[in-house]
Amino acid sequence: MSDPSAKSREEVLAAREAKKLAKMKAKKKEIGDTKVDKSQCSKDAQKVDNQPTKSKTIREDKPKYSASTVDKVRNIKSKDEVDRAQIQHLEDSLKTFKQLKPEKSENEGVKINENLTVTDVVNTLRDIVNVAKDVENVTALVHAMDVNKPNEEEKSKAQLKAERRAKQEAQRAAKQAQQKQEALPEQKPKEAKETSIAKDISKEKSPKPKTLERPKLKSHGTCNWFQHLCTQVDAESLNQMALNSNLHPAVIKLGIQLSSHVITGANARCIALLDALKKMVRDYSLPARTEFARGLEAQLASSTKYLWSARAPAASELNALKHFRHHLTQLPNNVDEFDAKKTLQEEIDRYIREQIDMAGEAISITVRNKISNGDNILTYGYCSLIERILREAHLSGVKYRAVIVGTRLDRGGTEILRRLSVCGVTCTYVDISALSFVMNTIDKVVVGAESLLVTGAVVATAGTLQTSLVARAHNVPVLVACETHKFTERVQYDAFVYNEIGDPEALIDKTDGNSPLKDWHSNPNLTLLNLAYDVTPPSLVTAVVTELAILPCTSAPVVLRFKSSEYGL
Repeated sequence: MSDPSAKSREEVLAAREAKKLAKMKAKKKEIGDTKVDKSQCSKDAQKVDNQPTKSKTIREDKPKYSASTVDKVRNIKSKDEVDRAQIQHLEDSLKTFKQLKPEKSENEGVKINENLTVTDVVNTLRDIVNVAKDVENVTALVHAMDVNKPNEEEKSKAQLKAERRAKQEAQRAAKQAQQKQEALPEQKPKEAKETSIAKDISKEKSPKPKTLERPKLKSHGTCNWFQHLCTQVDAESLNQMALNSNLHPAVIKLGIQLSSHVITGANARCIALLDALKKMVRDYSLPARTEFARGLEAQLASSTKYLWSARAPAASELNALKHFRHHLTQLPNNVDEFDAKKTLQEEIDRYIREQIDMAGEAISITVRNKISNGDNILTYGYCSLIERILREAHLSGVKYRAVIVGTRLDRGGTEILRRLSVCGVTCTYVDISALSFVMNTIDKVVVGAESLLVTGAVVATAGTLQTSLVARAHNVPVLVACETHKFTERVQYDAFVYNEIGDPEALIDKTDGNSPLKDWHSNPNLTLLNLAYDVTPPSLVTAVVTELAILPCTSAPVVLRFKSSEYGL
């Protein structure tokens, strides 16, 4: 009888062997079911190795990434091209990996080429690992290029711009330095050294001087709003006035008289100017090889420049000068010097006789016919034409009373009062502040004018506008006596456009020791303004009495057109 333990052992060994055989049979069955296609493996090997022969192994012909491929990737310009190259490279690596990777069948059996050995499989796996590493390196390189490329491009653009700007600035600096060197005179090296040493010594010894704030001075005591107006010339500026040696002594004398107000009034200034021109023509000596008209015109220009700097010209002076120049240009080129001087002197005398004397006489006759016995005639300020009218009216036997309005500033009222009183005219003097109290007793207002504008406005002594306003309020007619040689083409609607500024000291009552204006020079917040003329609008003037006729103010353009055609104005 056999031992039970021995049987059991044999049975165990037999069972083990049976299991092993079953397992081996199962493995053989699975291997038999899964057959690898030899043609497919050869095609895959050709794609991977890119070799025609089948004898070479995969390890010997594995794909290598040389420097040229990396340079090609780096040379890709745009981001889209880099992405496409990356995707294409990954697709190729995946295809190779799929070709080398064993495929699973439906029965989950692995198809393995029967000709492949264990070493071939190991080498293939190593190749797959190397390919994966190369793919990772290439992708990392591409990502680095994608990230750094825009920054490098931006940096390069900024650097290029900075370099261009630096070059342009350097070129400009070089040009400026070259121009300065050409403009400056060449200095000797010794002088340059001496100047540099002197500068260094002065810098060491003297510190930088502090800038002191200068006090703001008021020019001629006028308000800043009226700096554009003409100011009277004081004694200091008159002494500093430049004199030309070619000026005639009569012209220099007239400039001093005008600036010091020895000669006042439109007619008086016009007559004085014509008299100075007459003396200048009489004493003029013609240079050799020079036309009379051109030589005298040059001397006339310098003379008028000096006179206008002494005092701003009146409309009567400008019209007289235009008349004189018109006849000077009408002289023939081959005229004799003696004949030319005689012609010009006669023309000056004729202008004074017709435009001033005869015109004043015609106006005096016209206004005298408008004055009746017992009338109260009011006038403001001093006017030579008004004085002549009132004096001749009294001499003609008309019994009237003259009411003269004046101001403390203007001495014209007191002057005409003195002259009329000497003639025996009954006069009454009223300050302008009491004008409204006496206007109820006035029959007519007769005033003079400095000039009559083309718009019909009357430029007269400051205060004439106030007199006209009060007269209009009391329905009293206002007559303006004005010769036609005072008409001007200038347009002016107020006294702030063109005017003369008188002496501000005339506004101060020097007899009053407690006057608040006594120390106005030391007060920076106080400024005195003394305007010489005002502008009366045509609506406040009843009529203008001229040598032609009694005209409305709107007829001024017609008179100017007539004068320009007859007298060359």
